[in-house]
Amino acid sequence: MPPYPPRTPSPSRHRAQWIAFWLAVLAGLVPTVLLGWWGWVWGKVSDPEPPGVTVHHSYGIVGCVRYTDATLDEMRRNPYGTADPGVDAYDGEGYPPELVLTLQTPTPKAVVVTGVKVKVLKRAAVPNSGVIVVERACGGSMMTRPFDVDLSKYPVKVLPRAADDGTTVDFPLKVSESDPEQLGLELDPGDWHVRFTVEVEWVADGERGSKVLDNNGRGFEVTGTGDLPTYMMPERR
Repeated sequence: MPPYPPRTPSPSRHRAQWIAFWLAVLAGLVPTVLLGWWGWVWGKVSDPEPPGVTVHHSYGIVGCVRYTDATLDEMRRNPYGTADPGVDAYDGEGYPPELVLTLQTPTPKAVVVTGVKVKVLKRAAVPNSGVIVVERACGGSMMTRPFDVDLSKYPVKVLPRAADDGTTVDFPLKVSESDPEQLGLELDPGDWHVRFTVEVEWVADGERGSKVLDNNGRGFEVTGTGDLPTYMMPERR
């Protein structure tokens, strides 16, 4: 009897074998991936990172007096049309320009704010041209913890001052998600034009943290008034 020809596997059988092989591989990988994902989630829940402090300064420096490089004649002709927004200024009287900081945590856990530091980037003479513009109906901010900041001194100190109700609050301060604090840094440049940054420092779960506020890399600016002419803004009609 003649021998039978050798049997060759059919294409469909090859496909079935490959499918079975890859199913076995996936069956081994899926539990590993799920276990790894669950370990990551459990680590975040059981051992979260220490909370920090979120610092807001939505309005930048706010004041009643500002410096502009426009001329006095330009201000008189078009007081509300000058393109230059100016730099906040202080002549030593009335309300100083103020940088309001709102401190809050992203979690219910309390954090201790240990201090605020001010770093002077540049201290220059007051401009010898331009105008000091005084706004009408201007006053100080409400509901802040006031701190005096003398930018003409070195090093710059952030010193607590009594609020309108007579209370004085100094560091350390405790803040949380439901109990924020609002600090008002009242800025006195003296006879200088000053550019500076602010750093807020805290301690959370025994670890130190900080946040530097630099006005998007430009620094904050405030200036004295020197001997520049003064222009009182008219009432809007």
